Amino acid sequence: MAKKPFLASRRSRRAAAVGMTLIEVLVALVIFALGMLGAGGLMLASLRSGQFSRNASIATSLARDYSDIMQMVPPSVIATAGGATNTFTIDTGSPPALPTDRCKTSDCTPTQMVNMAVWDWSRRVIGSLPGGRAVVCKDTEPRETTGSAAGLYRWECNDTGDLMVIKFGWEAKTGPSGTGDDTLTATDANSNVRPKMVITLFGNQQEIDGI
Repeated sequence: MAKKPFLASRRSRRAAAVGMTLIEVLVALVIFALGMLGAGGLMLASLRSGQFSRNASIATSLARDYSDIMQMVPPSVIATAGGATNTFTIDTGSPPALPTDRCKTSDCTPTQMVNMAVWDWSRRVIGSLPGGRAVVCKDTEPRETTGSAAGLYRWECNDTGDLMVIKFGWEAKTGPSGTGDDTLTATDANSNVRPKMVITLFGNQQEIDGI
């Protein structure tokens, strides 16, 4: 018995409708997947930005503390404005040893107090920042001025000028090359990741009339 044309056409339309529904579902799934990939990328970028902000806040707090240490001692004892280096110039990449003078039997001298405070501060840098490093020095040009790295911070100091600076560096989670995070992972000629921040310190102020 031959199929009626009317029933055959209904079945064809129904099959076509089912086929179109499957295509629409697949298209919707592809669009949803692309949206999730974009949202995931935004979330990762947000997490990296939040991590950098937290570490930058910690570094700023550490710089403020170090400034307080320098202002604790008058310039007539240890001046931060004169000479290329002084007791306050350190590199936590090679942290100072624990001072042997503990002032248990006599009062601490200003130099002994500074040595202990600097040692304690360097330990805080290492403990507070992931892979943390800080260099305290005098530097009038903290950025590279020539070559392909021009404009990037450097660890080296020229030991000139009247102001002290702190150069902070730490390990940072970054995206792949080309995502804008390249400067966070840039290395110098010694394969060291460059500093993330440079903060100027005014150190101890010049005394007026012995005050």
